[in-house]
Parts: sequence; structure tokens; C-alpha cells
Amino acid sequence: MKVAIGKPTERGSALLVTLAILMMLTILGLQMVDTSNDEMKMSGNMQDATKAFYSAEAGLALAKSKLWSEYVNWTCTNPAKKAGSIGNRTTYSAYLTQLGLPDLGSMNVVQGYHVDENQRVDSVVVKRHDQPGAVVLTVASSGSFSDGSHQTIRSIYRVEGELFKGFDFAILAKNVNCIMCHAMIDNVDRVYNTDGSKNGTFDRIKVASLESMLLRTQSVNGWPPAASNIAGTMYTRGTITDQSGNAVSNLSPTGVGVAGYEINTTTGKISEPLKSVALTNTTGSPLPKNGNLYMNYPTTTSGMTDGTLPTSFPPPFPDDNGNKVVDDAEYTNVASTATGGISGGVIYGLSSGTTYSTTTLPGSGNQTSLSQNFNGNLILVGTAANPIQIDGTMAVNGDVVIKGVVKGTGQIFARGNVYVTGDITYADGTNAGKRTFGTASDGSQNALSLAAGKSILVGDYLTPANGSITSNTSIDPGNLSGNQKLSFTQSEMSLFNRGEWTKTQLFLPDKNNVMVANATYDASYVPRYYTMNAGDPVYIYNKPKGGQGTYWDPLSSSWQGIEHVGTYDTTLLTKINAGDSKLASAKTLPLSSTNNWISPTTLKNLWIADENARANGADFKFDGQLYTNNSIFTLSRSSSKTGGKMTINGAVVAADVGILAAQGLALSYDSRMKSFLKIKDDSSVGLATVAWYAE
Repeated sequence: MKVAIGKPTERGSALLVTLAILMMLTILGLQMVDTSNDEMKMSGNMQDATKAFYSAEAGLALAKSKLWSEYVNWTCTNPAKKAGSIGNRTTYSAYLTQLGLPDLGSMNVVQGYHVDENQRVDSVVVKRHDQPGAVVLTVASSGSFSDGSHQTIRSIYRVEGELFKGFDFAILAKNVNCIMCHAMIDNVDRVYNTDGSKNGTFDRIKVASLESMLLRTQSVNGWPPAASNIAGTMYTRGTITDQSGNAVSNLSPTGVGVAGYEINTTTGKISEPLKSVALTNTTGSPLPKNGNLYMNYPTTTSGMTDGTLPTSFPPPFPDDNGNKVVDDAEYTNVASTATGGISGGVIYGLSSGTTYSTTTLPGSGNQTSLSQNFNGNLILVGTAANPIQIDGTMAVNGDVVIKGVVKGTGQIFARGNVYVTGDITYADGTNAGKRTFGTASDGSQNALSLAAGKSILVGDYLTPANGSITSNTSIDPGNLSGNQKLSFTQSEMSLFNRGEWTKTQLFLPDKNNVMVANATYDASYVPRYYTMNAGDPVYIYNKPKGGQGTYWDPLSSSWQGIEHVGTYDTTLLTKINAGDSKLASAKTLPLSSTNNWISPTTLKNLWIADENARANGADFKFDGQLYTNNSIFTLSRSSSKTGGKMTINGAVVAADVGILAAQGLALSYDSRMKSFLKIKDDSSVGLATVAWYAE
């Protein structure tokens, strides 16, 4: 039997194919073995790298302990800081300097630290760079594993204060007295609303005093009792007294002088139509939200259940060295980051050493526009036809005089004082004859903030009591003795100065004239006093009634003094002259212009010109936000064509606020201002990570 088989060539081909397949399988098998070995090696390498990474992270943790935890436990007397307290940016800067890490310096805070026998922190290098409002720390941590693996991690920290929460308030001040004489405080959106369907949708407003409040419940020396309404909530800390110095613990009875408007306690919205209600202190633990009065409002974060109420006023120019004045470097830091400009209107700039003595504001400018900052003193005038146009942030290395119509949105940071010599109003449009507040006819937004390194003066602050508002010789000279009349401004300053002086006294007399420890005493505190002019004495009201001060007359067994001092009577005023040791460590801020570039007489002439041009019955108007960590004075007298009335659409926030609107203040809060000024509160700083990456 024959069996058929393939040809020899076919048998050879099959063998070659079989051998090729075997070879491929062999190669594949070898590759799989190699891959397995590589993966095992990579796995080992990754584990080693991970261990080096963890070593670097351990270095970061050690650095944070050195840079922050040890700082919190650090104590110092100059600047003062207790163990366990956070402290401010000044104390933190001092800590870093003592550590051996100055500004723009670097140091190795950890070196050769063994995490275990195989892992090590090789080095942790910290670089410091102080910026406006913050200390920036760049940390490079290098770690290794025993097989030679290395890893570096970089982290960037910022030590700075939180954003100031004081712009949530229509009025915020340390002490409130004349503000509550005749005031209507409301929400600007509600005031200018023309859509009835929105009634009841507007947020309540907030008013607060941090140290004391005086409410006049009856007429005193011709001053009428207070009569004010708040469409929202009032917060107080410290004492509330009547005009006789008696403590007031209940604001709900009729006749106290201040009342609220009904608000929805669930939503916090203003009820409409408006309904006047008594201010009733909100109590409970925790405190319920949306009350209309919180007396002795807590200072702890957990206790402030109805929102944050600040404890201090941060300067618009960060006070890096804590000396309470704006130094060149501090101004430059803000000016260099300004991003805006001014155009339109009359822009008149004066270089340092140049004076302005014309009796009226300039009719034409010497600058067509400004960008970012201006080095000198600045006069700005706007009209409806040619408004001041502002866009963004503008810094001025001097004082600012401003009046008129403003268009656009922006902020002006003045290193010195700000003088408002007439109405400031937005170039708003109208709809059906009604003003479209904050919106121009072209649809663009109008919003202005004025911030000052010194003080803000809105209206004629110079005229003494019973003086003539139309005479340029009727000016409070700021330096008299006896029974000569002083100005409302000087009277208020003597109260503000007393508050500063009190903090420097270790002991004060109680109502029995017994010297007791002063709870507000701070050995390191640098008082800041006000004067009318540079070189004037500092006047301190020394006989306030109980509650506003601590003076008790044991001879008559009664409180002595009056609500306000009205003359330069040195039995009521303590006069501290230049050269006195009491002023050695104090800072004095005059309300007069820097180097007298515009004299009090010239300023008075500008207010006289405004008075002469004003229509009878036209109240003093200001649209915008005012802020300083020093003083704001706004004045509208009964003898003026304003009739003693003032309208403010915006907010007034300052450490010391004196408002004289003899026949009524209408202040409507503009909530857009909450996030307008970005000012950091350096009184309590925190450390935050802003960047992190591995190399």
C-alpha cells in the first residue's frame, strides 16, 4: 500500500515555520521575564522615590512648626505678644527677624534630620519676601532615601490678615454719639426701587459701635433729643449712656430716641411698607439671627452668630512698622499695585512745595488724565457735562480735594487727608423720571470709594459754634484758652483724644474717685491724637459724665461735665503742648493739609463758594463710600442753605466718626461696597498655603 506524502520542498517550509514560531515564543518568553524584572525594579524605585517624597514632606511639616507653631507660642514685649495669641503682622515680622530671617533673606531651618534610619530630611530652605499687606515665605524641602533617591517639594505660604469685614455696615465706628441725633438709615436699593413687585426683598442694613454709644433722650442746651430709625440691625459693644451719663440697658421704651423698622426674622429682609418698631435686645445661646439689636455683641467667632463685627480698623496703607503713619515705603507698596486711572473733569495737580490760594476751585486742569498714581496733592472737580471719570484704583501721594459729578467705578487712596468741598454725586441716568441709582444712562456702573491715610472732611469743619459759615475769618484756630467758642470738630476730637489717652493709663478713678486698674491699658499702645493744625496742642476732654468716662466729683457726689465741651475752657480740657513728655511716643494727626499747601482760609473760601452757589433747601449730598482708620467728619449746619440736612448714598466706616447734620441725616447703604475696597486686617494674621509642587 502506498502512502502519499508531501514534496520535499513543502516539508522544509513547514519546518522553517515551526522553528520561527518556536523562536518567537522563546523571545516573547524572554521579554516577559525582562518586563517582569523591569516592573519589579520600577516598583522598587517608585517605593524608594515615595519614601524620599515623604521625607521631603516631613521637612515641610518641620518648617511649618518652626515658622508658625513656635511663633504662636512665642512671647515678646516689644512689640507686645503673649504666648498662645496669634498676634499681628508686626509681631510676626519681628519673630522672623529674631529667628534670623529678615526681609529678602533666606535660612536653612532644618538640616540632616533623620525621619528613620533609611529616610532623611536633607535641608529645608526658607526665603522671605515682604509684600504689601503680607509676608510671603517660599519653602524648599529636600528629602532622601538610603539608596540615593531624592525628592524636593516647594511650598509658598502667605502670612496676612483676613479681608476687613467692616464694609458690611452702613455706619461702623468706635464711638457713636451725634450720628444718632436725627438719622434715617436704610438700604439704597430699597430707597430707589420703583418696582413694587420687589417690595420686601431688600436686605436689612447694619450699624455698629465698638466702644460706646450716647443717645440723647431729652433736650440739652438747645440740642434736641435723638430721633432716628434704622431699617435693620444695630450692634453695640461697651457702654450705652444717655445725655446725663446714665447707663442705658434697654432701648425699647418710647423716648429713648432710636427705633427700628420691622425686619423679617427668618430672611433678614426689610418688611414693607415700613413699620416702626422698638429696638429689642436679642438674647439666647447661641444668639438667634436677624434680630434688630445686639447689645454687647460677642467678639469670638463662634459667638458672632449674626455675622462678623470687627474689633479694629486696619489702615488703607498697611502699617508695616506699626507707627500709625503712612511711611514712604508703605505708600509705594500700594501705589505700585494700583491699576486704575482718572480722566475727565478738572484734574489739577500740585507738586510737593506748591501752594493753592485761589478762593474758588480751578475751572481748568493742568493734567488731562492720570494713571495708577500721582505724586503730589490733587484737586478734582466734575460737572454733569464733564464728570470726573474713574476706572480702578488710584493712589495719591498727598491730600485730595474733590467735588462734583463722578462717572465710573473706582477707588482713590490718599496718603494724606481728603477734603470734600461740595456735593459728590454719580452721573446716573433716569427711568420714567426716577433716578437709576448707580447706573449711568449708557448702562455703565457708577461707584466711588475714598480712603485716606489720615482723615476725611466732608463739608466745612472749620467754623466755630455760632460762627459765620460765609466769613473766611470765622475759623477755629485750634489753639485757644478760656471761653472762646470752639468748633464741633474740636469738640469731637477732644472726646476721641480722651479715648486714646485712656488706653495709656494704668489706673483710672471709679465713681467713688478710687483709682482702679484700667482694663484697656496696654503698655505698648501708641496713642494717636488729633489736632486742627500741625503744632497745635492736643486737647483732651477731662470731665465727661459717667459712662462716657470715669470722672466722679466726690464734693457734689455727682457726675460732672457735659455731653460735649463748647469752649476752650481748660478746666474742662487738658491741654498737652508740643514737647510735653506725654506726647513723646504718641502720633498726632492734624486735620490741616500736608505742609499747609492749602490753608484753612483757602479751604473755608471753597466752602463759602459752594454755599453761595447752592440753592436754598438743597441738602448736602454724597454718593460713595468713605473709609479711614482715623477720623471722618461730615457737617451740614442749620444756618446753611442745606438746612442742616445731609444725604449719603454709600457707607461711612472709620475708627472715629463725627457727623453733624442738625436737621437730619439720610444714609442709604450701598451693598455693592462690601467687596469694593480690599483692605486686609493685620490685627490677627494667619498662614495660608498658596502654592505647592514637587520637583
